[in-house]
Amino acid sequence: MKNLRSIFGPRIAGVIGATLALVIVFQQPMLVNVARDRLFDQFQRISPRAYDSDLVKVVEIDDAALEKYGQWPWPRHRFATIVDNLNEAGAAAIVFDILFAEPDRTSPGNVSASWLDAPLLVPIVSELDASNLDELDHDSRFAAAIEAAPTVMHITARSGASTAVCPPVLEAARVQGVRPSDLARVAPSFRQIVPPLPIFRDAARGEGFARAALNDDAIIRTVPLIALACDGKEIYPSLVLEALRVAAPKLNPTLAPTDFVQEAVERPCKAHVTSTATQSVSQVALCSLRFPTSQDGQLWIHYSRLESIEKRRLSVVDVLEGETVSLSEIVKGRIVMIGASAEGLRDALITPLGDVRPGVHIHAEVVEQALSEETLYRAWDLMRPAEIGAAILVTLIMLLFLPRLSAAMGFSIWLILTAAFFAGAFCAFHFGRLLIDPVTPNLIIATSFFGSFVVMFQQEQIARKFIRGAFGKFLSPLIVERLERDPTLLKLEGQSREITAFFSDIRGFTSISEQMSPPEVTTLLNQYFTQMTRIVVNHKGLVDKFMGDGLAAMWNAPVDVTNHPAQAARASLQMLKSLEKLNAVWRENDQLPVPEIKIGIGLHTAEARVGNFGSEDHLEYSMLGDMVNLTSRLESLTKLYGAPIIMSKQTRECIPDFAGVLLGASTVVGRTDSTIIYALVGDDTVAAKLAFQSFRRSFEMGVVALENADAHAALDHFGACEQGETFGLEETIKSFKRRAEDMIRST
Repeated sequence: MKNLRSIFGPRIAGVIGATLALVIVFQQPMLVNVARDRLFDQFQRISPRAYDSDLVKVVEIDDAALEKYGQWPWPRHRFATIVDNLNEAGAAAIVFDILFAEPDRTSPGNVSASWLDAPLLVPIVSELDASNLDELDHDSRFAAAIEAAPTVMHITARSGASTAVCPPVLEAARVQGVRPSDLARVAPSFRQIVPPLPIFRDAARGEGFARAALNDDAIIRTVPLIALACDGKEIYPSLVLEALRVAAPKLNPTLAPTDFVQEAVERPCKAHVTSTATQSVSQVALCSLRFPTSQDGQLWIHYSRLESIEKRRLSVVDVLEGETVSLSEIVKGRIVMIGASAEGLRDALITPLGDVRPGVHIHAEVVEQALSEETLYRAWDLMRPAEIGAAILVTLIMLLFLPRLSAAMGFSIWLILTAAFFAGAFCAFHFGRLLIDPVTPNLIIATSFFGSFVVMFQQEQIARKFIRGAFGKFLSPLIVERLERDPTLLKLEGQSREITAFFSDIRGFTSISEQMSPPEVTTLLNQYFTQMTRIVVNHKGLVDKFMGDGLAAMWNAPVDVTNHPAQAARASLQMLKSLEKLNAVWRENDQLPVPEIKIGIGLHTAEARVGNFGSEDHLEYSMLGDMVNLTSRLESLTKLYGAPIIMSKQTRECIPDFAGVLLGASTVVGRTDSTIIYALVGDDTVAAKLAFQSFRRSFEMGVVALENADAHAALDHFGACEQGETFGLEETIKSFKRRAEDMIRST
């Protein structure tokens, strides 16, 4: 049950987190939308549109032009001259981003009306009234120029109260594919339309609204291509659509898409809206040009750098006073947009690149990217479900594997997934001009991850606390740290693995303790176990348990220990040396009722069952199995053989370089088969000594002689062993000599 909680707990928390994130996402919170838009802005700053188009020119009415030709508004005859000159130079379309909604007050007929209050001018006004001024009317002059040229006029769409006058859309500019009622839920809707004067509307080839989609942060990221007006009864095209429609047949085919120009020559282009079953816009088409839009018919703008303004700018002075031949080289077969950039006249707009541009250049940007077919694409009805679906899929895969990982590994994977989503979104923008939102998927994944992470972190802290409490005093700090980093290394339910088991016992401790007071016994054991435990821990072993004056330990559990038999052997040898120092201290402090304390150690390497064993109320990490019983019996044999350390044949085979001496075969209690045992007397340094090699040969020849019932030969060999260094086996030699002597007496 505990293991199930550790696996399903984080998953359930992750699912709850993802569900909450989905609820938030479907509410479209401003914070998420702002984060997404700002990220798209950053993409544009890193990878703006390359300005390689020469299809759009912008005639700006700037401060220098006002100084040269006088204050605003200019008389309409000047605009007529601009239109005439551009038309004669071969402009494909002349697009006004200026509204001409009122009669020109500078026309002679209108000027005289403003002089009536001046008595001095009454005779002049009477003379003007008696004259025929129709031919001098500036608006008529301008309308004639408009009619002779491919001109597109500007209409203003406002959100105020509806007006009684709401002109229908020009027949040539009428949008096809949908009815106004189909777009009532999604498309921008303006209740008020301010058109140009009827004289200009009747003369123009097209008209469109010029209104950018202003976000809460005042940054222009999109422009609507269509809008509803007249209380939802009419669909008006944007100024950009009309500029492209009117210019299409006359565009320079070497600069514009050839199929678009060819199709426009063969038949008039009409704006066509494609909507989905949910009555949302997915695309606006104009002949072969395709504009992928958001659900409300808005087109994302892919901006070029600020330097493009200078490249497309055309001086109004050059238009009014320049030679037709030189002007033709600049504007022929191109779209010319006319707008104001003078202070106080222009509509200064902020772009995602962080700069401020006149509104006419925003429209020029849209026309350029449309003709270069580098339009940004974000289909709301397709991409949003795909983004959310991808987030859910990644979340489920993450939750499948996350509970099996450490918190640190899980956090790293989450960071990689987050970075991958952002990097993938940028690559899609840079290489495919796709606007893929990584914010929403990452919000879902992050909320799911942190919900899961909190549970995992809590479980990991509990596991760390358990590990530190259970093993902190009995394992090497490095091993404890490894277990804390990856608790999965600790198989608490139990597992079979090869270990080296260790048992030790103090010789004759019962009689020794009888000669000491309880506090003295406690002090002595604490000092003894402190030293022995430290040695086990320092050699990467685990102290299993204390049994009176006995100690059990294991190597290679709960984590892997490289060459664990050697580690156990070195620890055993160091214990003997440490005990010599303890005996010296105890004798000096008069703490022992005997000359010295001796211990016996048994070592055995084999497979055992290790894990948490005990009752439901009390569990301990320990070792079980036949090999554990055998190790305990080997420790008991040290009393019989007089050898401080006895190891099994399996352990000996694992450490052939150590100094080991064959003791022969012995049948331990509880087993029918005999066990070959060895005495461990030193490490590889001792084994390399010639004295030890000679001692080992003599000793093992004595053992073989004794097994062959040649007691006299055995006595000779064991006697030879006593002539030199005995390597701590004095009692063992005496034990074997007694066996040989007993054999002689019994024969």
